[in-house]
Amino acid sequence: MIDEHNDIFDSKITLHDRHRFEIKLDIDLPPSSRTVYELESYFFVPSALNIGPKTYTKEDFYSNNQRYIRFRTPKISLSKLCDPKLTTSPLNRVKENLSKILSGSKDPALVELAYDEFKLLGCVVRGEIRDLVKIFMADMETYAPRTPEHGKKLFVGEGLENFLVDLKYLCGQINGLKSEVLDPAVPVKLRETFKFFDEYLSLIIEEYLTALLAVMRRNKAALAAFENVEKELTAIIVSQNRYRAAMNYPSVLKEGENNEVIIYRRGVLKKFISSVLYLKPELDEWQAPTQLLFGLAAGLAMLFAVTATIYAQNRYTMNSVPFVLVIVTSYIFKDRIKDWLKLLFSRNLTRWFSDREIKILDPYNSKTIGLLKEAFTFISEAAVPPDIARIRKIDNITSIDEDGKPERVFKYKKEIALYPEKILSVHDRRKDLNDIMRFNIKDFVTQADDSSVEYPYADPATGQIRVAVCARVYHVNMVIKYSYVDAQGAAKIHFDRIRIVINKEGLVRLEEVKVN
Repeated sequence: MIDEHNDIFDSKITLHDRHRFEIKLDIDLPPSSRTVYELESYFFVPSALNIGPKTYTKEDFYSNNQRYIRFRTPKISLSKLCDPKLTTSPLNRVKENLSKILSGSKDPALVELAYDEFKLLGCVVRGEIRDLVKIFMADMETYAPRTPEHGKKLFVGEGLENFLVDLKYLCGQINGLKSEVLDPAVPVKLRETFKFFDEYLSLIIEEYLTALLAVMRRNKAALAAFENVEKELTAIIVSQNRYRAAMNYPSVLKEGENNEVIIYRRGVLKKFISSVLYLKPELDEWQAPTQLLFGLAAGLAMLFAVTATIYAQNRYTMNSVPFVLVIVTSYIFKDRIKDWLKLLFSRNLTRWFSDREIKILDPYNSKTIGLLKEAFTFISEAAVPPDIARIRKIDNITSIDEDGKPERVFKYKKEIALYPEKILSVHDRRKDLNDIMRFNIKDFVTQADDSSVEYPYADPATGQIRVAVCARVYHVNMVIKYSYVDAQGAAKIHFDRIRIVINKEGLVRLEEVKVN
């Protein structure tokens, strides 16, 4: 994972699956009426992959890539979630709303509030468990008894014990809600929501604690030092599958079966719980300047055809061979002129106009809280900005490296305008944002050669001819330019350079190239 920390947002670039990698911006909203961020991504694709304007269009790019904008998960510790004095705890808000419903309130808004708070509670708990487990796993991997870090042992041991105490207490609090939520007086929507939340929590606990237990067992020193914790972890993990079976939840692991239901169910539950954080995008692909210029391209092409027709009528008789040839030729050139002008306009339009705009709506009240503009185009090597070209060539060994790796370049530009005051006036916990873009490279590898090749060589010891199987990869280089204004009002620019290593099967790895 590549993780760059900036003063306004953090950028993270990670592999998502075999064909997609993800760019995630964690954006801290300043208390202002409007704030703007720009992201320009320049892709340098080897010419051998045959990616160009004819084979990889705007439509291909936008249809193959996904983008999400959502609220960042609020940070509330497991112990604080159970603190009755914390008014921002979604657990406390669930209890408050549930109490009113059970007291006879028929206000439908209470049901919707409790519905959202259950989902937000699931997001918060998952985020806390994930972050803590990540810390403990890192410490477990490097733990050694010979280190004079008694403090480290104390932190890992007591920290883990406190984490498990807090987790069990939270689970007890949630279990205590069960009889109230499942009361027939509670609307069906809330009863079903609780079951989804409860099943999701069990899966999350099982998943993350299993990963932690695996790391602990790989480190014999850690296993010996934290034997009691290991036993407790094992007991908690084993109990989760039994609990889901007892509750008749679908996500029960059964040995000897394909267990497709558990993965499918986990995905459904995650989307359901996470939906409370996602903002509503409203796509507007009708861009007046773009459509006007494309119309102009069609008009100019038609003007050529009409002019050629008038010329032919004045010079030749209508049933003559020259007349027919002029008309047919003008028809052929009319289409070519229109396509050429559209390509010319689309290449240059991105300097001033976007391909499309996406309104960012708050799902709470459907008000516009931001605007996202996107533009995609291929550019020539000469049109690559000097600062981008310098970073692309920063790891070249010689001045003639480019001749050995010809590339096509395309640019994706994204501008995000946000209205923090509108967000902060409504939300006291869901404030900062995540802007997530998943790039799909599947089209890049359709014409790639096989991912391995046999390489004959002479054995230096015996002189016999042997064959080595060598991996064949391609390097797609990406330079990202972030532009924003910091909290003091100063313009800031930050660069990332990523080498995307791919083969016929998809993504192999991501490599960060230092730009300073």
